[in-house]
Amino acid sequence: MSKYEESSLLHWFRQRRNQVILTGLDEHNEKILDTLTSCEELVKHMASPELARVEKLYNRVSMLERSADHCQDDLANEIARGVLPPEIREKLYRLVRLADATANWTKSASKNLVMLAKLNVDMSQFEDPILNYFKAINKLTIESVRVFRKMCSALGRDDRTILDNRQIIEDREREADEVHFRAREEILGMSDSYGYSTHFLLLDTAKNFENASDAITSAADVLYTIVLLGTPA
Repeated sequence: MSKYEESSLLHWFRQRRNQVILTGLDEHNEKILDTLTSCEELVKHMASPELARVEKLYNRVSMLERSADHCQDDLANEIARGVLPPEIREKLYRLVRLADATANWTKSASKNLVMLAKLNVDMSQFEDPILNYFKAINKLTIESVRVFRKMCSALGRDDRTILDNRQIIEDREREADEVHFRAREEILGMSDSYGYSTHFLLLDTAKNFENASDAITSAADVLYTIVLLGTPA
C-alpha cells in the first residue's frame, strides 16, 4: 500500500454521522461565498456611491456574514458529536474558524467602504486603479473559496482532488498579495489633501481584503494536512 493510500481518511468521512459534517461544511462555504459576492456588488457601486444604496448593500453583506457565523456554530456542534479521532476533530474546528474569518474580513472591508461614503469621499477619483485593486483581490478570494468548497466536498470521496487543488488557492493568494501591495503603493502616493481618514480607510480596506485571502488559504492548508497526514490506524 502506498503512503498516500495509508494516509487516506475516506473511512472516517464515509460514516453516516460524519456526512452531516460534510453537508454543514458545504452550507458554511456557500454563506462565505455569498458574503464575498455581495461585497463585490458593493465595491462596484463605490465608483459613484449613493449612501442609501451603499448602506443597503452593506447590510446584505453583514446579514450573510452573520449567517456564516451561525453555520460555524452549528458545525462546531456537529464536529463535537462526530465519530472522529481527536486530531481530526481539532483540525476541523480550526479549518472552520479560518474559513469563517474570510467572511469576517470581507465584512470589515465593506464597513470601511460605508464610512468612506459617509465622509462624502468622491470615490470616482479612485475607481482606476484603487477600486479596481479592491475588486481584483475580492475576485481572487471568491475563486479561492469556490475551489475550497470543491475540496471540502471531496472529503470522503476523493482525497486526490483535495491534494491537487490546494496549489490553485496558493497561487490565488500570491496574486492577491501582489495586488494588495500595488494598492498600498497607490494609496500611499495619494496627495495629503485627501486627509488622514481617507488614507487610513483605503489602506485598511486593502488589508482587510488581503486578510480574507490569507484566511481561506490557511483553511485550505489545514484541509490539506488532514488528508496528507491522515491518522494512525
